[in-house]
Amino acid sequence: MGRSYKHATVIGASLGGLCAARVLSDVCERVTVYERDELPDRPANRNAVPQGRHVHLLMARGAQEFESLFPGLLDDMVADGVPILENRPDCIHFGAAGHVLGTAHRLQDEFTAYVPSRPQLEWQIRRRVIAIENVEIICEGVTEPTYDTALGRVTGVLLDSGDAVPADLVVDATGRGTRLPAWLDKWGYPRPREDTVDVGIAYTSHQFHIPEGLLAEKVVVAGASRAQPVGIGMLFYEDGNWNVTTFGIAKVEPPQTVAQILDLADDILPAHVSAALRRGTPLGEMAFHKYPTSRWRRYDDLERFPAGIIPFGDAVVSFNPTFGQGMTMTAIQAANLRAVIESGEPDLAPRLAKATAKTTWPVWLMTAIGDLALHNATGESKWWYKPVGGLFDQFLGAAETDPVLAEWFLRRFSLLDSLYMVPSPRLVGRTIRHNMKLWLAEKRSA
Repeated sequence: MGRSYKHATVIGASLGGLCAARVLSDVCERVTVYERDELPDRPANRNAVPQGRHVHLLMARGAQEFESLFPGLLDDMVADGVPILENRPDCIHFGAAGHVLGTAHRLQDEFTAYVPSRPQLEWQIRRRVIAIENVEIICEGVTEPTYDTALGRVTGVLLDSGDAVPADLVVDATGRGTRLPAWLDKWGYPRPREDTVDVGIAYTSHQFHIPEGLLAEKVVVAGASRAQPVGIGMLFYEDGNWNVTTFGIAKVEPPQTVAQILDLADDILPAHVSAALRRGTPLGEMAFHKYPTSRWRRYDDLERFPAGIIPFGDAVVSFNPTFGQGMTMTAIQAANLRAVIESGEPDLAPRLAKATAKTTWPVWLMTAIGDLALHNATGESKWWYKPVGGLFDQFLGAAETDPVLAEWFLRRFSLLDSLYMVPSPRLVGRTIRHNMKLWLAEKRSA
């Protein structure tokens, strides 16, 4: 493929910005990534990524997408100690909306998931981007893009230093705090409408060192529900320690002390897990974070949009992080960007917005129904969200003891087989029969 652009600039060295830079490196003579934050030369938490101190799970689909962008990434992570989720029932304890799945049976179809910490994954990807010959990462802030009214396009970026840097293409990868809607307003374009769900999530996280041999699991998740609005996630990371994140939904506060974390673990985790956690040693300081609103900026609906700039990553859509799908959806956006560029057609921004909307919609719908119908969130809710949420609650109840249903859910939740969480009529019938048998057995024993 020939070089379509002389120079592209990416605002933000987030995972989204790094993935965008990797894709653009194939079609640009030069790519410059600008990042206001200092970038460590090893895996480490960054001030600009406060959510990085909390648990992150790289789902199987996300691992595949990142590997396609950065060949050898997964093997190198494993060599650096990143755990692999093996296909064993004792390797994961997964709870969703008050139901526990995947612990009683071995899944039939093999698929591999990886458990890097957010700093580890970001560092692995960043060092690969730095190694690309025509990509440069500069630790300097961008004040705003430069816009030419006569041309109707963005022509570069203005740095905090006052220097203007020309570019054929600018990528806004500044995350949830993006100022692109305000810039559009300034340039005379409409702002995108925003779909939102007020999830009201608050996090508390603390690292623990648990003596070796106490837990076979690598991932322990007990999701929140209407009845239990506080959940917990425990992930075993490459440093040999466990990151333990507790979270409250619908503005319910999570534990604020180590003692409260341990008490919550006693209440909602298997006894052997909470016992192991109590034998663990707390490390470092506690971390806090809040995520009030999931937000999708609908650039795909705009009829007018300036040339020369594209929004990317969380600047377009940020999902409820307790579902663990954000990094995977960023990787899918990168695949969309690559496909749109390779098509060779003009109007990059509108076509990317449409492609991203196509992959975003089913996942956004799934999480919105889960939040609004099952997690006490507030926001615009269609009349059918509640009955669909109720039916899915019944499906999850059956999946607790039916390995076929559990496997279907876990693979779809991991975005492997499809982005749509819609059971087939056969699976719906299986759910009804399964729950009917359980109801009859309970009635006979009463």
